Amino acid sequence: MTHAGTHCVRPDCPGEGSGVHNKRGFCNRCGAHIDDPVEEPPAPRGGPSLPEDEFTSVFIDPVPPESQRRCRNHHRVGFTSDGRSGPLKGTCESCHEPFDFTNHLKAGVLVANQYEVLGCIAHGGFGGIYKAHDRNLDSDVILKGLLNPDDPEAQALVEAERRFLVTVKHPHIVDIHNSVKHRFPDGAEYDYLVMDFVPGKTLGDKAHPARHGRRGVVSPIAAAGFGLQILDAFAFLHRSKLVYCDLKPSNIIQSRNWLTIIDLGAMRHLEMEASRYYGTPGYQAPEVALGHAPDVVSDLRTVGRTLAVLTLGFDTAELVGDEVREIPLPERPDAFNESLYLFLERACHTDRRLRFQTAEEMADQLQGVLRQLLAEAEGDPTPLASNRFGSERGAFASELAVATDRVFDHARGQDARAVLPVPLADRADTSYSALAALAAHPASRAVELAAVLPRTDEVLLTLLRLAIETDAADTATLLEAAETRLRDDWRLDWFRGVRDLADRPAEAKEHFEKVRRHLPGELAPMLALAVCAELDGQAATTTDGNRGAARRYAQVWRVDRTYPSAAFGIARCSTERSDRLDALAQVPAASSQYLAAQQALIADHVRLGPSLDSVSEAAARLDHLGGLDTFQAGLIEAEIWRAALAVLEPSEEDSSRRIHGVPLTRNDIGAAYEAVLRRVALYCDAKSARWALVLEANRNRPRTWL
Repeated sequence: MTHAGTHCVRPDCPGEGSGVHNKRGFCNRCGAHIDDPVEEPPAPRGGPSLPEDEFTSVFIDPVPPESQRRCRNHHRVGFTSDGRSGPLKGTCESCHEPFDFTNHLKAGVLVANQYEVLGCIAHGGFGGIYKAHDRNLDSDVILKGLLNPDDPEAQALVEAERRFLVTVKHPHIVDIHNSVKHRFPDGAEYDYLVMDFVPGKTLGDKAHPARHGRRGVVSPIAAAGFGLQILDAFAFLHRSKLVYCDLKPSNIIQSRNWLTIIDLGAMRHLEMEASRYYGTPGYQAPEVALGHAPDVVSDLRTVGRTLAVLTLGFDTAELVGDEVREIPLPERPDAFNESLYLFLERACHTDRRLRFQTAEEMADQLQGVLRQLLAEAEGDPTPLASNRFGSERGAFASELAVATDRVFDHARGQDARAVLPVPLADRADTSYSALAALAAHPASRAVELAAVLPRTDEVLLTLLRLAIETDAADTATLLEAAETRLRDDWRLDWFRGVRDLADRPAEAKEHFEKVRRHLPGELAPMLALAVCAELDGQAATTTDGNRGAARRYAQVWRVDRTYPSAAFGIARCSTERSDRLDALAQVPAASSQYLAAQQALIADHVRLGPSLDSVSEAAARLDHLGGLDTFQAGLIEAEIWRAALAVLEPSEEDSSRRIHGVPLTRNDIGAAYEAVLRRVALYCDAKSARWALVLEANRNRPRTWL
C-alpha cells in the first residue's frame, strides 16, 4: 500500500493539514511517519471544544495574576495573605508606593472611539494584552497596555517598544498600527499600542513539557524551518543595530507554517546605554546576567535556547535557594539527529566565543542541518553548494584492486588528502583571484605560483594546504606561522586533521570533530570523519570500525550525491551487499566518477561470491562503460567471461539464454573470453604481458572438430 499524496493530520505537524506523505509514508512538513502514534494534548475541561487555530478566542480574566503584581519599585504587592485574596489597589508595604490594578479593559469597552474590546487574551510582562475589533477597518487588532502606568521604567519600555515597532518592518515581526489613549471612569489615562492581530498559537503553548507530558513537542524539521524564519528576522534587526534580547517560545506566534515575533519591549539599540537589561532566565545569555550589554552574540543564544526547548522539551531554569539557575541541555536522546544536537550545543554554549557570531552564519549551518533532516526523513538527496568548502576533488580509494579476490585495496590516508574538499578562501583577501586560479595546476606547480604572492592570510593557508598534500619539509613551519596569525580559525583544525590522516587517523579524528562541532551543517567534516573511521577500522583489523565508517559515509551520501567518495566508502566498508551495490549504482551519470562506479559494480558482482545471476548483472553493465578505453574495457569484459566459466555448471547450459548477447554455453562463453583476450593483447605494450594474454586465450579456446 502506498501513502504517497495523503495529507498529514498530526496535531503537532507545522503544516497543519498541508503536509503531504511521500511514497515511504513520511510527511514532508514534520517528518513523522503515517503510522507513528499521535499523542493528543488533553482536551479542555468543561465547555465546548474550540477551533484549532483560534487560541485568541480563549479569553481570560483581565485581572493580572498575583505573580505579575509589582509596585513601581518592583516590590511584590497584591498577594494573598492569611487566606484573603490579594487586593488590587493599595499601598506597598515595603516602600509605601501606591498601586492600582483595577483599571483593565472589559469586553465591550470602546477605546479611542475605534477599537471595541473583545476580551483579554494574555498578561504580558508589563500589561494586559487584549483582542479588539477595529470598527473603522472592520478587522481584528491587538491592544497592549500597562499594568501600572505610574511605573517609569515600565513606561519607558513601552515607549521604546512603540518607537521600535514604528521603525521595524519585517514579515516575521509584528506590525504596529497606532498608539492610543483610554481614560477610565476614575480619570486615570492609560496608553495602548495597537498592533496586528496574528491568529494562531504561541510556540510557548507547545513547548511546555509539563503541559504535554512529552519531550520534543516540535519535530526537528519543523523547528529547523522555524529557526530559519527567526534568524531571517534577527539578521534584519542586527543589520539595523538592534537586538531583540528576550526571545522565547511565548514571544513567537505560529500561524500555520508562518512565525511572527511579538513583544518588542526588551529590544534595545546596540549603541544605547541602559541601566538594566531585560531577558528571561534560561534563555538569556549568562554574560548578560552578569552585566555584559546585550549584543548580537548574546541575542543569537536566545534563538538557540528557544530551538532547544522546542525540540528537546526541557525546563530551562530552576530555583536554587534565592537564585534562578539555567538548566543545561539534556544529553542527546538516542534517536535525536546528531547534527541538530551539535548545532544546539554551539548555539547555546556558555562561552560566547564558541557560539555563532552572526545570524547569517547561524542560518547557514541550520540550513545545512535541515538538508540532513529532510534527507533522513524522505530518503531523497538535497544537494546545495557549501559556503565553507569547495567541491570534492575526486573520489578517495576508488580504483579497483589488481587482485581479483577483492574489489578494492585498503584505503590510504595520504590519498584522501588530495581529494577532500578544501575550505573556501575569504573573497575579501587581496590575493583571492590569484588563489582561485591555482586550482587548474598540479600541486607542485601551484606551490611555485603561490610562493610569489604577497603572504596574506589566505596565501599562507594555501601554502600550508599544498605543503601537507605534498609532504613538504616546511609543513610544520607554515602551520606554526598560521597558528600565530590566525589563532582560533577553524580551518587550522581542518588542516591539522588532513596532515594527520596519513599515519595518525586517531589524532586526525580529534581535529575533524572540532570542525564538525563548529560547522554542524557541513558535509565535508562528516566525510573526513568517515575516512578516519575507515582507517581506524583497518588498523584494528575488525569489522566494527568499518561498520562505523559505512554509517558515516551513508550519512553524507544520503544528503548529497556530489560526494562520490562517500559512495565508494560505502562500497569498501559496508558488510551488506545491497548497500554496496545501491551506493555505486546511485553515482550520477554526469559525475566524473561514474565509470569508476560502474567498474566497481561489475567487480563486486564477479569477484565476491559470484553466481550465474550476479555475472549476468555484471554483463548487463558493460554497455555503461562507453567512456573507457578499449584496453580497460576489454579487461573488465574478460573478467566477466572468466567468472561465467567458473560458475556455469553443465546442467545450467542453455543456448536459448544469453549473457550480453552470448549463448549460455561453455563453448560460446569460452569463445567470447578468447576473443576479448586477443583483442586486449593487441593494446598491451609489454611483450611479456601480451604473451600471457595470448596463452590464456589459447587455454580457454573452445574445443571444436576443426
